[in-house]
Amino acid sequence: MKEKIIYDNHEDHWDDCLNDEEANKKALTWLQQENTLDRWRHSRIYSLVEPIINFKNTFKWLTIGDGRFGTDANALLSLGADEVVCTDISDKLLKIGHEAGFIKNYAIENAEFLSFNEGEFDFVFCKEAYHHFPRPHIALHEMLRVCDVGVILVEPNDSRIDHRILNRLLPLIKKFLGKKGNSNMHNFEPVGNYIFSISKRELEKIQLGMHRRFIAYNFINDYYESGFEFIFLNSQKNTDRIKIIKTKLLISMRDILTRLGLITPGLLVSILFKSEPNKALLADLTASGWTVKELPHNPYLKD
Repeated sequence: MKEKIIYDNHEDHWDDCLNDEEANKKALTWLQQENTLDRWRHSRIYSLVEPIINFKNTFKWLTIGDGRFGTDANALLSLGADEVVCTDISDKLLKIGHEAGFIKNYAIENAEFLSFNEGEFDFVFCKEAYHHFPRPHIALHEMLRVCDVGVILVEPNDSRIDHRILNRLLPLIKKFLGKKGNSNMHNFEPVGNYIFSISKRELEKIQLGMHRRFIAYNFINDYYESGFEFIFLNSQKNTDRIKIIKTKLLISMRDILTRLGLITPGLLVSILFKSEPNKALLADLTASGWTVKELPHNPYLKD
């Protein structure tokens, strides 16, 4: 009997973005260019790949799970990328993004069964979508198949594997303060997916299993509250200013604790290189705060 693959409910979520009044109001902010607090959050993440685009803006990019009108593709184009193909398992919002001129090229793609040729793109960019896939490792190998240089993942960091001293303490503090926290061993999201978080060691094992030896890391911490989509950074409202200051302060505090090795960073940003990367590109990444790691050579394989 053929295995039944159960995907999450993003199809229904995209329907809500079009048909539900409140969901539609929030979704439309994704298309706006105004500098909201929510856009600022995501811009911080996108800026991490800017050194790659600055190094060579003619790199060909593919985005995966980019169903929010193609916000990832739009960000890469805005940073100067010359060619970006945007994909998602549904094109309900991608059509609108394309018609609005928000994105250029798009396609319906299941990350586990990409229709593209081997090495058709230089980079594959997958931001906070990997953890929605029911079989993420299959999807990752597909992404590696269709790339020529590497796959960039932006995903929740697994604090159970990459453990720090305060990781267990913070959920207890939240519980004491009456706030919800992800203190469970396993967690799910409202759209129905299991949160398949990643870790450095897990990604290194994937690379080594395929006898690939180069990987790069960065990290970023984040904070979100519902309604950030409607708060503009130049707002003069006291309630907005308080939330802006609070958000930036909390992120700064988490950054300090991360650098001190006391907590695990919230998001792990990784580049899985398909082959030995250009040394000048690695130098630019290192200068921009990335950690480049050369993995051990397998002594039992002939060069």
